[in-house]
Amino acid sequence: MFDPFPALIAFTPLILYLLFLAIVRIGGFAWVTTGGRDLAAVLAAVSGLIVVGPMELFFPNATASFLGVWVWIPLLLLYFLFACLLVLGARTKLVSYGRTAEDVYPAMIRAARSLDAGATVNNEQLQVHLPAFAAHLRLENSPGHDCVSVLAFEPNLSPSFWTSFRTQLRTELRATSPPRPRRGWALMGVALAMAYMLVRYVASEPALLVEGFREWVIR
Repeated sequence: MFDPFPALIAFTPLILYLLFLAIVRIGGFAWVTTGGRDLAAVLAAVSGLIVVGPMELFFPNATASFLGVWVWIPLLLLYFLFACLLVLGARTKLVSYGRTAEDVYPAMIRAARSLDAGATVNNEQLQVHLPAFAAHLRLENSPGHDCVSVLAFEPNLSPSFWTSFRTQLRTELRATSPPRPRRGWALMGVALAMAYMLVRYVASEPALLVEGFREWVIR
């Protein structure tokens, strides 16, 4: 069992991430972001678990005796650089939350034709071709899920194209109706249960919380 302070560090970012996804789904919002930002959000959500797991396991006690509390700066910077490496190396794509493939694909076609009137579609493969940009886009999804990815076959499409397409796709999706019944209730329940147990545990051991803070920050 975690002590109160490590538990607070480990689970707070994850709870906030789950709450955000639940609110997007329950509220019927259409959220479109890049694959890099989506991965960055996941890495931020698990950052607390990384701190109390690998960072604590391989904590440089000798360096901490010299740097004191400042030892956390290079440790967190190392994780930040590792996260940046993963984000920069991730495949370029768009990720949509709050709408199923049945909603995203028609919106994807409309967004493509707003950028290129000559865009053609392949309904069987859920693909769209934009000849003006030499781009072939495809939909990647799991049936029934409201998290859908838009990928390109070409690896070197310009950032300006992705920005324009993301803006158009977001505009088109916001004009659509959310799935019925609304998704996200189970996720909200899990997040609230985790938050309740965390707050209850931390509030029941205030002395251990302060002691844990001193042990973690002041080595």
